[in-house]
Amino acid sequence: MNADTAYRRAYIRLGRLTPIPADCGQLCGKRCCKGEKDDGMILFPGENGFPPSFSVTDREINGYPVRFAVCPGRCRREKRPLSCRIYPFALYLDEAGMLSVIPDPRAKYICPLLSESALPLLDKRFQKAVLDAFTILLEIDGMRPMLTAYSHMLDEYRRFV
Repeated sequence: MNADTAYRRAYIRLGRLTPIPADCGQLCGKRCCKGEKDDGMILFPGENGFPPSFSVTDREINGYPVRFAVCPGRCRREKRPLSCRIYPFALYLDEAGMLSVIPDPRAKYICPLLSESALPLLDKRFQKAVLDAFTILLEIDGMRPMLTAYSHMLDEYRRFV
């Protein structure tokens, strides 16, 4: 399956689901949309279609080349990169090749949705849809090795939080 088709199917699976059935940016002043020019969200292999107002930089995670999209602070929600859509969660590919959705350790001190008191409010349908969407995306060339490098990076962060 080509990347465009896989992303279309993944976006359909996610639909309008979000971590909670409300605009969580109201809780924290949209902290995840604010950053400096060197901050950004990882773009997954073959991911395109994000707003032209985003700047894209090339980076590496654990030696694997990735692109980062840097947000100017506002965008059309339906055009957000997947990393933005699934925040404050991340995809994790374990050593056995099993895919799971985990709280992003980089978000622990930024996003109020990861506080103990907010965890019961999280929409389980959202987490299931994220897992389903990325199961589709695993068919894209380069997705599995990228998620392996990404998961190792997350392991490094989890050691410190």
